[in-house]
Parts: sequence; C-alpha cells; structure tokens
Amino acid sequence: MLYLPTETSEAKSTTPISEEHDSEEQDPGTESRIQSPTVSKAADKPAHTESGSRKDSRSKRAASRRQRAESHKHPIPSVEETKQESEVRKSPETEESNSLSAYQSSPRGQHDWDNLTPESSMSSEKLSFSHLPSDQRFYLEYLRNNVTHHHYFFRNNADYFIHNTLIEHALSCEPLLHAVIGFAAYHATLERSDGRIQDFLCYYNRSVSLLLKSLASGRKHTEAMLLTILQLATFEEYLGDWVNLIGHQKAAHSMLTEFYAVETIMESELRRNILAWYARFDLFVGFLSGYETVLGREWIGAKEKFHTERARQHPGDISLRLEAAVASHRFIALDMALLFAKLKVGGISVPEFLSENEVLTARIDGWRQSLGPLLTDERYIVTSFEGVPKQDEDDIVDPYRPGGLFRGPLFQMNFVLIDWLGSNIMHTYQTALITGRPAPPGLSEMALELCRVFESVEYWPESDRGSILQAQAGLGIAALFLPKDERHTMWIRRKLANIEGQGYMYPPTLRENMAVLWGLPDIRRWWLPNDEGYPPLVRSIRSFTEDRTPKPADQREPTEAVRTMKGLFDKLNFKDS
Repeated sequence: MLYLPTETSEAKSTTPISEEHDSEEQDPGTESRIQSPTVSKAADKPAHTESGSRKDSRSKRAASRRQRAESHKHPIPSVEETKQESEVRKSPETEESNSLSAYQSSPRGQHDWDNLTPESSMSSEKLSFSHLPSDQRFYLEYLRNNVTHHHYFFRNNADYFIHNTLIEHALSCEPLLHAVIGFAAYHATLERSDGRIQDFLCYYNRSVSLLLKSLASGRKHTEAMLLTILQLATFEEYLGDWVNLIGHQKAAHSMLTEFYAVETIMESELRRNILAWYARFDLFVGFLSGYETVLGREWIGAKEKFHTERARQHPGDISLRLEAAVASHRFIALDMALLFAKLKVGGISVPEFLSENEVLTARIDGWRQSLGPLLTDERYIVTSFEGVPKQDEDDIVDPYRPGGLFRGPLFQMNFVLIDWLGSNIMHTYQTALITGRPAPPGLSEMALELCRVFESVEYWPESDRGSILQAQAGLGIAALFLPKDERHTMWIRRKLANIEGQGYMYPPTLRENMAVLWGLPDIRRWWLPNDEGYPPLVRSIRSFTEDRTPKPADQREPTEAVRTMKGLFDKLNFKDS
C-alpha cells in the first residue's frame, strides 16, 4: 500500500500547469504592471539593544560574506515587482491558466523567460529542453547551474545524478518534471526580494496531483515515480512539513522494496543514489520519532559493505574512501537509532542494552580514529583564512582556526564530521539518561566544536552553493547543549534565522521547545527580536505549512512522535541540558 498526502486546499485553489506543452497561447487580456520595489517593514525595525557600532560592524560583515559568496555564483537577475499572467497552456483536463511572477522585465514589461539563462562554472552534459515551455526551461537550467548535492543533503557528491540522471528521468515523467522544477523554483524564489509562494507552489501542487492520478490509475510503478516521491519528500522537509514527509517516506519504502532487493540495490549508480536518498529520510524520521527505521538494517549494511570494499580495491582514491567513511557512519547511526528504539519499546532489557551500547560506543569512537591519512591529508586542510572579514566580537567560536576546515576534495568531510559530532552528542546524552548518570561536561565542548565547523563552512569563501543548508543538520542538537547565556543564545538564534531565510523551515515544535529552553516566549514566532530578518516569503511558507499540517488522530502513532520531535526532546531536562 502506498501512502501519500492528499492535495491540500492550496493545491485546489492554485491552477495547475497543463500536461500539454505544445498548445501554448498568450492571454491577450493579460498585461503586466510594473510597480516600485516593495520594502519589507520588518527589515526597518531595530534589531535589539546592541550598540550602533556593533550593529554596523555586523551588517558590514554580513554584506562582505554575501559579496564573497556571490563572487563565485551567478545570482538570479534583479527584477522590478512585476505581476503578470503566464502563458496559457490547455490540456485535455483543464483550460485554466496559471500565474507566474516575473524574473525580469522586457522593455514592454513582459516577462521574457527565453532571454534568461542562468550561468555557472559548473559543467554538465547538455540535455535538450527545447520542447518545454520557457519557464520550465529556465528552472531546469537554474537547477543545473545553482542547485548542488548540498541542497539535497547528499553526503557524497551526487551533482551528476542531480544535474543529469534526475533530469533525464524527469523529461519522460510529468510528475517528476514538475517536482524537480518546483524545487528549483523554490530556491530561485528565495533569492528574490519580491518572491511569492505561488511562484513555486504551482509546480509542487501539479506534481502531487499528477502523481496521485498516476497511482490511482493502476499504472505500473516506475523508478521515475520513486524519484518523484523522494523529490517531494525533500520539498516537504524544506517546508518544515515533517508530518506529511512521513507519507512520502512510506510510499518510497513501498516502491523501493518492490523494485529492488538487498542483493541488487548496489548494482548501479542510480540505485545507490536512490538508496542513499531514501535511507537519509528513514534515519531522519527514526531519529525524530524515537522509533525504529522502516528499512531493514541489512540494506544499509549492504551499502556499507559495498563502499568499504570498493575503497579497499582503490586505496588511493579519496572520493571512494570518503564514500566508505560516510556509509560506515550511517551504519553506526542506524544501529544507534535501532538500539535506543528497542529499549524504548521493551524489546531489550537494560543489561542487554548496556552491553550492546558498549560496543556501539567503541564503534563511534573508532570511526573518527579510523579515518586514516587519506581523509586527513594536510594538503586539503585550510591553514590560513586570508581575505575573510574580521571575527565578530560576539562570536562564540573561532571559525578561522588554522587546520579547522577541510577544502578541495575533502570539503565534504566537514559535513561528515558535523554528523559524527551530532550523533556523538545525542548518544552520550541519551546514555546518561538511561543509566541515571549526570550528563558529562564534554557535551558543551562537542556542541561548540560542531558550531565552529558550521561557521567555518559558512564563512569560507570557497564553500559550494547550499553548503550552509547541508551543514545545518546538527545545529539544532548543538543548540540544546550550549551555555544558556545571552551571547551563546543570540549566536545560535542568528544562525537558525539565517538558515530559515535560505529556505530550510524549522517546524513550530522546535521553536516551542527552544523557547522553553531559553526562557524566551517570543521565539515561538521568530528567532530574532522585533522580527529582525523575518522575510515576508518565509512568513508565507510557514503559514502555509502550519495550516496544512494535520494533527494525527492516533497520538501513539510515529507520526505524532515526529510532529512533537519526541526522539529529540523526550525526557530532555531543560534545566540541566
């Protein structure tokens, strides 16, 4: 049985894009109206009671970081606030039209998609989009030029898979095409000061509608359908809709086990990427809920065995050794989730747990020690941070510590280390809870080290696009164990606000628990005082997600455990954390 969320009321009110691309017409009654750019009032509000010089310094530093970040990226073209109806595309099912906001205005104020070509230094094979409408061509080019494997949270470099294999499948599968385009439109819209939720939601809704229709028709399931579900699940995670994400996870699991077996899943690059994509969701949901993962342990074991053996056969290949390290850590993280989940449901006694947990502790510690010279090569360790802004006096870590960041072919190691620190923190704390011992003082040091790696990635001029989104994975965990003084709290609040501003929405449950942790009720609304840095688009996305997220009827279900983030906050002592 497949589980997918039904169309939302927003989906019904948003006019879908037609499946028929060849019958395009221009609505003669539609005209564009150019207005002056709208300035958000929230941006004009004062931040908090910091001094003017400190605020100016912070603003200059942020501006400098943005300039450095954009120096190796191609930004979305600047636009005037333009309202325009898109081309009308008729299909056998509907003759309604869909509106898209403009990215650029021609001399007449018309939106000219054909003349917008996102540029990038990325190289990828040429795929033909000529048969697609101009808006869809634009977003596919945007995806290939601006969206990386970091946006998809792949710990291995899956750029070829995203920029070529995924798009190839999308060109022959309408639901997947709209899901991929919608994800690209989401990130493109976030880069615009006048971006609107309708600019990307129309594609998302169309994808869900077409997928549900295809599944209901009884058509044979395909890999493209599975890819569609995984792409929509990624979308749900970004929207902060972790409850509806579970529906996609269950559907993906059903198809994954229908198509493949443990013995065949590692036979091709496509299958390996599908497993990596799904397995992350499985572990993500298991960690949040405190329940066991859905996919059997043997699948992740097969992945770890494959990458370990391949790295052994090519001892000098950094990328293969890195993939093996990632697979090994994921296997450890899975076993950690399974062990604590078994104890929770009474599937194992406390003495048995303690015995198995000793072995797990040794594996966690041993992983870091087993990286070897290839993954700690000094040639790829940053020793000098020249040209970066002066360190903020309110910083809680030193992001410019010599030797504290990997670069080049080892850049991905920074994210793997963040994963390791995050899982080590949770394992140490949960073990202390079960044994009744006080939380060890080293938790705060590990949390600070995680924050340091995060900020180093954030400020490093050569970081890839989407790096901060990839690096945010352990930041919420670290926040629980940082000192609770104003300096540390404000630092983490600014980081969380920045991450949401870049498109990764945290669910209300996280804000509610952090509000209790910090004793700051206003956090429930926004991370910073006086709505500082609270973009209108982020407000719209939050509102949309909160309105559509259903409350599970059965409070005992894993869905409710995910909504409340029980795996993270259950039994957490806010006073002692």
